[in-house]
Order: sequence, then C-alpha cells, then structure tokens
Amino acid sequence: MLQNSVAMVETAYLLIALDRNTPTAVARDVLGIPGVVNASVTMGEFDVIAIAEQDETKGFPGISAAVRRIEGVRTVVTCVVVTP
Repeated sequence: MLQNSVAMVETAYLLIALDRNTPTAVARDVLGIPGVVNASVTMGEFDVIAIAEQDETKGFPGISAAVRRIEGVRTVVTCVVVTP
C-alpha cells in the first residue's frame, strides 16, 4: 500500500535577549544563519525574535548555537512548535 509522503517542515521560535549591540544589527546577523527564515526586532523581555525551519527538530540546537555566537547575544530560548 502506498502512503503519501509529505515532507513536514518543523518550526521553532528563537527568543533572543541582548546585553550589548543593537537589535537591528543582531537581527540582520541572525537572518544570515542557514535555517532562519525571519527575524524581527521587538520591545520587551526579548530584543529579537527569529523563526527557524528545519526538516527535523534535531537541527534547531545548531541554529541556537550559531545565534549564541553573535556578539552581544546574552541568551537564546528556543521554542519548537508542536502541532497537536
């Protein structure tokens, strides 16, 4: 029996807090990381929120690590979207 094989794209939100550097510059740097599809400057507890997409959730730790290496990034909280 043939099954429909539809590739599912996994999504995660990255909540990024800074200790220095400007949010606009960090958002631009984040957009250069493979897998990141959007990054926005925000006001509030987090300075930048990014959206990442991968074929499998195991790719998100690498994206988070790349964001942490950007100068001025203090913390990154990765929230993987789970569809019920």
